[in-house]
Amino acid sequence: MDFKSLLADIPSGFEKEVYIREVGRSAESFESLLEMTLQEQDPLAWRAAWILDGCAEKHPGLAAGHLHRIIRRLPGITSTGVIRSLLRMLCRYEIPEGDQGLLVDLCFGYMVSEPYPVAVKVHAMQIIYNHVLLYPELKDELRTVIGDQILHHSAGFKSRGMRIIRHLDQM
Repeated sequence: MDFKSLLADIPSGFEKEVYIREVGRSAESFESLLEMTLQEQDPLAWRAAWILDGCAEKHPGLAAGHLHRIIRRLPGITSTGVIRSLLRMLCRYEIPEGDQGLLVDLCFGYMVSEPYPVAVKVHAMQIIYNHVLLYPELKDELRTVIGDQILHHSAGFKSRGMRIIRHLDQM
């Protein structure tokens, strides 16, 4: 598939599902789309990331062999659309131990930095929470950051933040 041509325009819902189905059948197509996500500029990069996230959702485990590369490339990605899609995808995976520290640090940074939209912050919050289950010592820091951020964000952020705080309090 020539993803560069196909993603020149925003795909319709039907087209997105066709691309997801095709990419799910081919490791080579997944690799090609991942390279576009990591190498291209917007809008192509975020459209590719959007399809990748959909592929990883419909085909669980598809991105498992690529997590290390994705996490290592995250610090250099400036597109909030790409970051949002990649974080959403990473929420569904068990992160390799060697990449957990970097990912958690990045997620705390996304949560406290103004330029990132609420969707990035919410997915970052979820990733950190997933790691609190492994590393309970992160619990107080996550609770503090959520508490500070709740004052400045949307109802959606507040709702997710309060739900996570309730879970943290039950630990």
